[in-house]
Amino acid sequence: MRCIHVLDPQLTDLGGHYFNYNFQLLREVRRRGFDAALYGRKQLAVTECSGITVTPAFSHEIFQEAGNDQLIWAMENFYAINQAFLMDLLRLDARKFSTDDLVYFPNLLQNQVYAIALWLQQLPLAHRPTVAVMFRYLNHAMDYVQARQNKDMIALFYRFAVRQLLATHKRTLICADTTELAKAYQQITGVPVLELPNPMDVSELLNLAQARPANPRPVVVYQGHTSPLRGFHFLPEIVERCAKLNPRPRFVIQLQNRQAAISMKLGPMVERLEKMSGDDVRIVPGALAQADYFNLLVDSDIVLLPYTPTFYGAGSSGVFTEAASIGKVVVVSAGTVPARQGREYQLGMVTADKWTPAAMADAVAAAVQRLPALRQQSETAAPRFRRENCAQAFWEKLLAAAQALPPAQAG
Repeated sequence: MRCIHVLDPQLTDLGGHYFNYNFQLLREVRRRGFDAALYGRKQLAVTECSGITVTPAFSHEIFQEAGNDQLIWAMENFYAINQAFLMDLLRLDARKFSTDDLVYFPNLLQNQVYAIALWLQQLPLAHRPTVAVMFRYLNHAMDYVQARQNKDMIALFYRFAVRQLLATHKRTLICADTTELAKAYQQITGVPVLELPNPMDVSELLNLAQARPANPRPVVVYQGHTSPLRGFHFLPEIVERCAKLNPRPRFVIQLQNRQAAISMKLGPMVERLEKMSGDDVRIVPGALAQADYFNLLVDSDIVLLPYTPTFYGAGSSGVFTEAASIGKVVVVSAGTVPARQGREYQLGMVTADKWTPAAMADAVAAAVQRLPALRQQSETAAPRFRRENCAQAFWEKLLAAAQALPPAQAG
């Protein structure tokens, strides 16, 4: 492999897990001695990632919509957004790619995949790299889509786009980062889907030897994106219900984007939490620098993941993977990928039996009661978890699969 190119239209700043995900991947690419290139959104707020300069390339984030017709919105989106993504790809210098390269797209939907097929058709044979596309979102199953007409067309567009891509370019891998997603996308597209780990082991980035002093009050951390899919709207009630516990936990809550929360109708919950700010609640505003984000995680006793099963029943969680990799106790929702993975790895975990604030608060209370034993369980399970969910494991599996593809055509 000459060069690995990571093309991520979701990469704009430090917010969420896009930056950290790419950081993990590129650090391992450099450790292996390959050249690397990283492309992000045009409105970039970061200039480098793991020592690699980020090239601004993409006009839109992947959930961008172009259609507003109630009947044919899915068609309008598929056509217009694929066209925009194709234009972005065609602006890249074709001479930077070769048949000895790998191009990896870590975050795409059906509205970008067909554009890749059209882009490859226009590249000279000598500049057509091996391609890997990661699917991480069952977007036709998201809560906000369920009331829309013709939502099932999304799955048909995935099938069409993937088959067009494979017909155009046999050196293509379709990937997913959970067992559930791999099975779902294999059924949707009718083609093999490679399951890869979520490479979010952060243990090497943290100075775990400098453990913080024992705190008589357990610290419960909620961090990452501000979204109802991640149970943000449950937090005020969870805090209130845990106020009578002994010991009484302290909640540290990252409010990554206050304006986005308000736009998602979470404003009243934000205001309730801000009024609680004090001895029991600390609000950490904004997207955090990498060191600050990981310090938040390492200083926690319990990592709270009140995620909806309708999305996280198939989708991966970066916060969960990070927490498990450093042996943290987690509280999760039943019917989610974190709950399934927690059982498989025998992590120190408490599962709420229902996706309600009351059930999540009961799970936090159980975690507080059993904290020493749960902490020992998570710390014991962490080495195996991070071996199997790190960038090294990711690239070993992906590069082996790429090596097994048909050879490149002669240019």
